[in-house]
Amino acid sequence: MTAIYCRQSVEKKDSISIETQEQECRAKLRSGETDVAVYSDRGYSGKNTNRPDFQRLMSDVESGRVSKIIVYKIDRMSRSVLDFELTYRELKQHHVDFVSATEDFDTTSITGEAMLRVILIFAQLERETIQKRVTDNFYSRAEKGFFMAGVAPLGYKKVADYIDGKKTSRLEEDIETSHIVRFIYRRFLSGRTIGEIVSELNSPDCEIKHDIRFQSVRVSRILANPVYVRANADVYSYFKSRGAVLHNDVSEFTGLCGCTVYGRRQGKTKSKFRDLSGENIQLNRHEGLISADDWLRVQCRLNENHALKSSGRGSNSWLSGIVRCGYCGYALSVVNGQRSGKRYVYCGGRKHHICQGKRSGITFEMIEDSVAEKMLAQAKALHYRSSNRTTADESEINSLKVHRIKLEAEVNSIVESFALAENALLRLKLNEKMDFLERQIRDVDSRIKEHSVKSGENADAGSVMPLLESWDELEIRDRSSIARLMISQVRVWDDETPIEISFRF
Repeated sequence: MTAIYCRQSVEKKDSISIETQEQECRAKLRSGETDVAVYSDRGYSGKNTNRPDFQRLMSDVESGRVSKIIVYKIDRMSRSVLDFELTYRELKQHHVDFVSATEDFDTTSITGEAMLRVILIFAQLERETIQKRVTDNFYSRAEKGFFMAGVAPLGYKKVADYIDGKKTSRLEEDIETSHIVRFIYRRFLSGRTIGEIVSELNSPDCEIKHDIRFQSVRVSRILANPVYVRANADVYSYFKSRGAVLHNDVSEFTGLCGCTVYGRRQGKTKSKFRDLSGENIQLNRHEGLISADDWLRVQCRLNENHALKSSGRGSNSWLSGIVRCGYCGYALSVVNGQRSGKRYVYCGGRKHHICQGKRSGITFEMIEDSVAEKMLAQAKALHYRSSNRTTADESEINSLKVHRIKLEAEVNSIVESFALAENALLRLKLNEKMDFLERQIRDVDSRIKEHSVKSGENADAGSVMPLLESWDELEIRDRSSIARLMISQVRVWDDETPIEISFRF
């Protein structure tokens, strides 16, 4: 029999309908070809062959029931060169002729086969171009603040909105469910486990009324989802430390709006929101439900609960990335002693011949022990948050932290410039600029502490106290997260000079 195959991925004004395709294919039937069967897949893309009627057609080809196949265009069969090559080989193996109604060629000739492959290559190029355009448009809209995450998360509802004259959606608090989210955060911060929270939520005696059946995975995602945080400069620093890709300047993190994670999780096996490395995070237009401090406390505890596998840059020390040479400002890395097995300090500045510092026998163990001890001492010295925190102090502290992050970025840029500095005069000017920036950082730190005393900001240390007290039981990745939450930079000289730590609070 002769088979007619039709496919339409999306039904719209400028697309060829299944009915039109069939009509054009029937016009190619020769006299005497009366045994005709029509196979059609409506709503299926041509990027692969996982289509029900296409699979039925190929099954009939294999059984010898089909002698010819007619399609409207080759791309109705497939838009993939590889898929079509495999299909066409199978057709030739079973002596099945192939005809395109609009691309008139003879596949029994060498020229016809060559033309067929050329046409198919352009069909695949068209599909990939469309796919790229759709992807670029998705990311462009996300970076402008369009809500791209699909269904509204628990505690929110989607409302119509316009950005640059284009219709979109934004999140708005749903008063019927937002209290459930706040309840989950309160319980977790009070020390309840995720399992205990799930049991309480699903209990008929639960103090809050709802008709949702909860599971541990859902509660865990709610606790880790940055959509709920009123993101400030500390949250920005947290995202950066986790390797996220941020599309907003730190100055936009004012402690009001929540964030959206978007993009493909290409091959990731970690739980959603748990591994933020390489994820796109966009500051959204909706107001968060949870304060930045409470959300960060929750993340600290979640990091304690999840034993994360250490890999890559921070596999040798939880201080990787924040410990620098006190003499030249370059990052310090770990060198394992071949005989002793100890982890010694290596300065990146030595590689560029700009560091004259000497560290007689200082090891990373000594640095880590000293920093861990000072972190615990710092946390114990601070007071818990007072209840009369003023909005003015909160705003000023966040502005100062934003300024500090920008100063740190300038310092890092100067450190990297040392490698390109060819003459002594340029290096001298870079050193002067670094000294100036570090004086500014110290001044900002002093002002942050002044406002912190007024507002009770020092309470932030209370969230990490339980983790610091169980320090020896934590994985390297967990220690690294806590260190980055508390510390902006560690400066090391030699074993006779005290280690200098710049605390965030």
